Amino acid sequence: SEMCIRDRLLTIAVCLLSFSFSAFAKRERVVLCTDRSYWYPFVFINSYKPDGLYVDIVKDAADRLDWRVSIRPMDWKKCLRAVETGSVDGILGASYKAKRAEFLYYPLNAESKKIAPARLSSAEYVVVNTVGSKYTYNGDVKTIPQPVRVPRGYSVADDLRKGGIEVDDKSSRGDEVTLMKLASSGKGSVVTLRSVAKKYMSSPAFKGKLKVQSKTYKSKDYFLAISKASDLTQEKRDALWGAIGAVNDDVDLVAEYLSLIHISEPTRLLSI
Repeated sequence: SEMCIRDRLLTIAVCLLSFSFSAFAKRERVVLCTDRSYWYPFVFINSYKPDGLYVDIVKDAADRLDWRVSIRPMDWKKCLRAVETGSVDGILGASYKAKRAEFLYYPLNAESKKIAPARLSSAEYVVVNTVGSKYTYNGDVKTIPQPVRVPRGYSVADDLRKGGIEVDDKSSRGDEVTLMKLASSGKGSVVTLRSVAKKYMSSPAFKGKLKVQSKTYKSKDYFLAISKASDLTQEKRDALWGAIGAVNDDVDLVAEYLSLIHISEPTRLLSI
């Protein structure tokens, strides 16, 4: 009868729906946190969502494994606490520190000077001063005008302190604030990523006020590090890092990701 046919079709539809939900549920889900500050072109907030090269690389790696990945932007120190307690599986864009390695798994060679296959990228840190300053950075850390401003929780602050530098890293959540303090006070320096500094220098808020030193202060590698409190097994961690390495090996693909990143006004992003 017509009712029997209708019941059979409904039963088939329910079975198919249950099967699709079951298949979807079996996909590995990884939750990451990342710094909500403006780390152009690596990680930043765009239309209220995480964007940038690291996001593209990790999402591509997850697709290759048929995994689902969620990325939560938050204050850097909160992100570190979240990954330490295991409320997220990992952290996107962390440099290697022995203290962090107490609660984080890093990919192969992360702690050495060898090239780590699964690194997200290397990034150059530079010194920024006011345009009126006569200072030129020549590689001697002790000559950098103090105080040196760095966002709170950033590992580069510890690197500077080892060189005997007075560092202000307690009052600023991001590079925009450190640069604003430098521009308004006219004293000291800011240490930040070269790519971030160049992007901010094109902003009306800083154009003609600050200058980026040409000599690199330091180059650091950044990784996707996994919480030791996460349920991800070593096999799964290695699979994820392997997929990241495969994405980075495709030089043309990474170049394409970079070419698609276009944000003209960084200061608008940090008001979120």
